[in-house]
Amino acid sequence: MAEVMEARINDRINSLIGQDCKDLRQATELVEHYRSLVVITKRKLNQDCDLEFPTNIKSAFQIQKLTTQTVDFQIEKLAQFESKLCIKIQASDNAFENITSDLLRVHSLQQLNQYLTIVQDIQEIRELERTLKSMRWGFKECDSLSFSPSRVNTIKAQLLAEYLFLIKSPVEEHEQLEIITPSIAWQPVNIITKLLLAPYRQRFQYHFTGIRQTNRLDKPEWFFTQVLNWGKEVHLFVGMTFQPAAVKAGKLNYNIRLEFIRGLVQLIVEKLAVDIEEISHDGQLFAHLLDEILAFESELRENFGYPSSFPSVISVVTQPAYLLKWISLEERFCAEKMDIILRGENPWMLIGQNLYDNELKIPKCADQFMRLLEAIKERYNILIQPGHQLQFLSLQSDLIENFRRRLVQLHSCGEVDSIHVLNAINYLTLVLSEWGENVHYLHLHVALVGPISNEIHSVFDHPVRELKIWAQDLIERLATKAVNEIKAKSMFYRHDCWSTMPDHNSKEPFILSPSAGEMFQIMLTALHNLERELSLNLFYLTLRIIASQIDEFLFESLVMNNKFTPGGAAQFSYDMSRNLFALFGQYSQRPELLFKRIHESNKLLNTTRGTALLLHETLITETPIDRKMEALKDLGVVNFKYQTCIEVLDRRTDIREL
Repeated sequence: MAEVMEARINDRINSLIGQDCKDLRQATELVEHYRSLVVITKRKLNQDCDLEFPTNIKSAFQIQKLTTQTVDFQIEKLAQFESKLCIKIQASDNAFENITSDLLRVHSLQQLNQYLTIVQDIQEIRELERTLKSMRWGFKECDSLSFSPSRVNTIKAQLLAEYLFLIKSPVEEHEQLEIITPSIAWQPVNIITKLLLAPYRQRFQYHFTGIRQTNRLDKPEWFFTQVLNWGKEVHLFVGMTFQPAAVKAGKLNYNIRLEFIRGLVQLIVEKLAVDIEEISHDGQLFAHLLDEILAFESELRENFGYPSSFPSVISVVTQPAYLLKWISLEERFCAEKMDIILRGENPWMLIGQNLYDNELKIPKCADQFMRLLEAIKERYNILIQPGHQLQFLSLQSDLIENFRRRLVQLHSCGEVDSIHVLNAINYLTLVLSEWGENVHYLHLHVALVGPISNEIHSVFDHPVRELKIWAQDLIERLATKAVNEIKAKSMFYRHDCWSTMPDHNSKEPFILSPSAGEMFQIMLTALHNLERELSLNLFYLTLRIIASQIDEFLFESLVMNNKFTPGGAAQFSYDMSRNLFALFGQYSQRPELLFKRIHESNKLLNTTRGTALLLHETLITETPIDRKMEALKDLGVVNFKYQTCIEVLDRRTDIREL
């Protein structure tokens, strides 16, 4: 504002004085003019001037002053009112907070009153308990599959059940879980199901609690059987009679038949929760109870379609303390059973009647042991929590390792030969590998390592690997033993007169070298016995190792240790191709592939002399390696190095004579 005013004054002065800087005569006059105006203005503004000369400005100042005083007064009054109002509001808020909870309670009571009024209005037409009694529900005559009450009572019970489904009691809405033990909580059943269960609960408590003779710790099968019978007799009637009422009431996901069965199961759980501590102190009682529980659970699922997600009697014995007792009991039982399996009558007898045609040779002890493992799996398969199942899986793994160690001990001390042990561990390996791909064990593997595992493995990877390593060692020993027996009978054949043997008379057929007869007889017998006694897959593994060792032995000790005339080479070729290869050809489509050294040695020893000379010249000269290998390939020799081929060719007397 000051800058604008200054600019206006400058413009005014410039306009009056002009642009000529030398002509400043008007400046003095302009100064005097404004000086006089200032004096006059001061006089007008002077408040002490004579009263005979009042001005408009003085009057305006007085009015403004009075107005300001009035506004200040009103502002003060408003401030005082605000202070008093805040005090009143605070008091009102406190009072409102105090009565809010009361108002909510009044509203709730009003709703409850309206609800009870409705209930009271229909009480005259809803009495399901009385109707059930008139139907003789839960009485002994009801214990029959032919139970058929009157149609009138059935329709009335259905109608009353529908009313009860429609009415939701405030108690039911906020009903807590029933705590049976610290680790067992039970979802309460619907009021209708409670009414249906009431007579059965009364009868159960009468017979199986207190000092009744039917309440015996050593006879759990009595109350298990009774509950199953009750379920069989009426569960279908419950479903057909009361499920439509639930559907009409909008309870589409409520299965009253299964809820009724669940209520019967709860009777057993409540009883066992009381008895289990005393039962667990006696091993026989506890074992018997376990058997009865497992049988009951199995029948419950098979006969009633009882879901595995529903509470079950098994929850009583899977409480931590009793689960450990269960596993300990299973372990002790399995150890005793393993002794019986291995020390029983003819434990190594092969199962099956036509033993010679069986591809898989299964010793009785191996079959019984796998059945034992399968029985354990069937017993814990009904457990819901993976953590519980993993504890039994650990037991199975320990048993497999213990069985393997027992076999090692029996084999080491000479009680069991290698063939029987091989058949046993081969069967274990095959079955465990198959089990590892089973959904049950795949789920346990996920529970064990987590779902983020990149590769799918088996829970039996470790025991299978241990068994395979031992089996491979036994196979190699078995093959070496057979080859050593063959070697022992090969001396005359290896030292036959190969270097002086005359050419064969073309008019006479070739026959097996007389010196090879005993060696081939031992070989034939060994292969026949191995085929008869070993599982087929084991026999083929053993056969390959035997063939490899014979191939190496005959090459090193016969071919590379003798000189061959053309007649000797032809005889050796006949012995190998028509006898050795033919013998192994019973078990292999291309036996020559099992004897690569002998097969290619025969090609080098029996090719024509001219071809042999050219090949020998090519191999010993400084010819490029690829040309040497090409020459050998043309003859069908692909496994030998060219240096080895030179050595074999040097075995020919017709080349060395040159």
